[in-house]
Amino acid sequence: MSTQAQANHIVPRSIPRHRPIVPETDQPEIPPWHHRSSSQTARSRRGRRASSPGSLAATVGCGMAIALVLIVLGQVAMSWARVTWDDWHYGRPRITQADAYVGHEQAGQPPSHFLVLNNRGRIELIEFPGDDATHARIFLGPQLSESDANLIPATLTVRDPHHTRYPDVVVDVGRLSIIFHNTHESFELQY
Repeated sequence: MSTQAQANHIVPRSIPRHRPIVPETDQPEIPPWHHRSSSQTARSRRGRRASSPGSLAATVGCGMAIALVLIVLGQVAMSWARVTWDDWHYGRPRITQADAYVGHEQAGQPPSHFLVLNNRGRIELIEFPGDDATHARIFLGPQLSESDANLIPATLTVRDPHHTRYPDVVVDVGRLSIIFHNTHESFELQY
């Protein structure tokens, strides 16, 4: 057996990168080996992997535009959710009601019933002394001047800071607190 034949059996034909000395007709011909310079290889790799500065700026710009659109849509959705939540809890016009003893009831009567309503930005306190609608009294509060003032809910609390058994009614509208002072027979708006 020749040396070439022994080499063919030991080492696969794909390993040696030279042309065989004796051509065999049944073996495929191995293409010649071409060397590239290192600068050509580096250039071809850079061209395939790296992007141009213009495409990077476009990608970042598109990302920023998408982020801005998401922020605006998020703010619109949060505003809508807040107004819808207030609609479910306070209705339109915004109304809050409570029962409390304020000293205007007769002995043995139930507590007075109060309604606070934001009617187109005008705050109104309605009292039913002893829960009797025939003696209802309406106390007008301030007119709100904010945009969408009619959508701000008005809440009601009863406080007796001086322990006189004639508590005041405090109406909170947004960041504004309106105090209706109890004069033992009625309420008076305090500024």
